[in-house]
This record gives sequence, structure tokens and C-alpha cells, in this order.
Amino acid sequence: MVSPLISPVRLKNDKILVLDETKIPFCEEYIEVSNLEEALLVLEEMKTRSLGQVLLFFYSCQLWAESISFQEIAQEFKQRRPTFDFLMLGEILRAETSKCIDVKEVVSRFVYGFDQARRGRARRLAGILPNPANILTICNVNGELIYLYEELKNIGKEVFFVVCETRPYLQGTRLTFWELRKNNIPCGLICDNQAASLMKEGKVNCVVTGADRATTKGDIANKIGTYSLARLAKYFNIPFYPLTQYPRDIDIESIDIEERQPEEAFMYLNGDFADTEAVYPSFDITKSEFITKCLGLYG
Repeated sequence: MVSPLISPVRLKNDKILVLDETKIPFCEEYIEVSNLEEALLVLEEMKTRSLGQVLLFFYSCQLWAESISFQEIAQEFKQRRPTFDFLMLGEILRAETSKCIDVKEVVSRFVYGFDQARRGRARRLAGILPNPANILTICNVNGELIYLYEELKNIGKEVFFVVCETRPYLQGTRLTFWELRKNNIPCGLICDNQAASLMKEGKVNCVVTGADRATTKGDIANKIGTYSLARLAKYFNIPFYPLTQYPRDIDIESIDIEERQPEEAFMYLNGDFADTEAVYPSFDITKSEFITKCLGLYG
């Protein structure tokens, strides 16, 4: 099984190729990034998210860190997307390159190791999910649901993915649902406000989400709508599993929640909504009390 979302950002010579996720499912088009400013614009306009943001950062450091430090690049990235922990990524690069390891080799090791860790996590998660697994998910976790499906089938478990549309960018509809159908994986699409009814009817028996930030206490910040799913899952006694990366010993409430422009709430409607009142925080916070188990990259 293949999906461009498994590795949405690639390096080609001295340029970065970024899959334009805002154009999926209508076309698979790549943006050619030739300098740091172009990388920052791609990031700000949400052309890539999650894993794509991480890869974009690492490749930017590999290409342009001779004129600007890792931490300065991290600050620039954080200014565009404040909720994601780019400063931590900069620390990883600085620590590894301080061992006299070439930045190109550090990035290469990271990209390979990260993908292997995701495959291993999918294997661990498959082992604890019920059979059959009727999995509710929100947004997109960059190809990892394909890995999870393969692992579930390997151990003889049946699986069906229930995909929330994920307003307002519709990442669930345009990315997750598209990716699953492209690989002939059993799935169904729902409106975000249908989750409670499906849980009540017993049509969902587990929830799997991503996590853009995580703490060592088991709290997470993720795409807006994650918190409500966690509260519902707790009420209906359904296990809730977020997939986490690099947890930090911080207060989850101290994380800056990115507020997107109000007009983005109307992005799929015709008309000028620049002066219209709307609120669109990109992320929300879920405390550990509503989480069954965080699935980290390495355990």
C-alpha cells in the first residue's frame, strides 16, 4: 500500500518538494521550495501539516543553516505555527550535530528512524485494539493509519475506520478518507457532530488520533475537535489512544494555541468574509484523565 501522505515532503538536490495538501483530493501537486522564506510561507498557509511540518523544518535546516542557526530557523517556524514545538526540533538538531555528525546525516537518520518508529507504533497499537476494531479518527496522521491497517490484518483483526470530516479545512474528508479509499481500506465518512450518536449506538469501539504536542504527564494538544471526542469516549467508556511524539515536561496549559484568521471558518463558501466575526482556534487541549493510553514513538 502506498500514499503520498506517508512522506509528504521530499528533498531534491537543493530544493524541497512539498505536497500541497490543500489541493488533495482533486490533484497531487508539489510546491517547489527554494529558500527559507518560501518554506515559511508554505508552513503558514497550511500547505503541509503534522509530519510534513517536521520534514519541512529538518530539510530547511539541512539546506540553509549555514547562514542562520537551527534555533533561529526554529523561531521563524514557531512564529508561523506557534502551537507546534519547533524549538524542540531545533534542540535535537543542535545536540546531534554537536557530536560532529554532519547535518545531512542527522536528517537522513531522523527521517528513516521516524518512519520505522511509526511502523513499530502501529504494530503495538494493533495488538491492544479490539476485534473487530471500529476506529473513529479525526484529521490526518500522515499515512500511519495505513500502517495500522496492515498490522491489524497481519494478526487477523477486522477493521473499519470512521473518519470525522474535520472542519473547517476538511482534512478528514480530503486527506484521511481519500487516503484510505485510495488503498481500498474499509472506511466511512461522518460529519464532526455525529460522533456522539455513533458511540451511543455502539458503532465505534475505539478512538485513535494524532497529537501535535504531548507532556510527560500524558496530556496532549491536537487538532480542534480532539478534546470533544475524548470527553465523549470517556462518557461512553470507549478507549481513546493518541499517537504522540517527544513528550515534554511542561504544563499543557502554557502552550500557545494558534488562532487562525476568522475567514478560514468560511473557506468553502463563496463570498467575502474578511470582516465577519468567527473564532477558529486550530488546536485544543486534552488532559490525561480523558486518555486511555498515549502511544509514543518508542513505547
